[in-house]
Amino acid sequence: MKLALYTRVSTDQQDATNQVLELKAWAERQGHTIVAEYQDVASGARRREHLDDLFQEARRHTFEVVAFWSLDRVSREGPMRTLVMLDELTRLGVKFYFHRQPYIDPAMPFYGTMVALLADLAKMERELISERTKAGLARVRQAGKRLGRPLGSKDKHKRKVSGYHSRWENARV
Repeated sequence: MKLALYTRVSTDQQDATNQVLELKAWAERQGHTIVAEYQDVASGARRREHLDDLFQEARRHTFEVVAFWSLDRVSREGPMRTLVMLDELTRLGVKFYFHRQPYIDPAMPFYGTMVALLADLAKMERELISERTKAGLARVRQAGKRLGRPLGSKDKHKRKVSGYHSRWENARV
């Protein structure tokens, strides 16, 4: 069968190599032919350009199966959004496989319940990560550290071209 791979990492400090290698090994064991690979570096709660591309190609029937690392790599937007995406693949005649959750199968009893539960857990995990990040930033601010880029470090040329200057750029010491 013609197969597409989809992997996602949340930040550019992360690497999807392990996901790709394991999915390729699984595809080879199954006898699938990999015809497309999609990889996003984005939060699971945001628009993912290559996931959109995957759905475009699914509509063109470029592949018959798509392999994902895990359900939370597809979405952390909760049960409704996740079920809608998987339903679209099913309606397009595209099967899907989740390497970390091979038991997710539309033909199995309680499929919708299982997806809803795992998708809700993924959303909850995203919210917990956000809370921890915000708490850490608040702690750093409270300690008196300034967060963000140094003043004037970005788009300095654009500010000069547009005539905008911060009051600090022309300050004489």
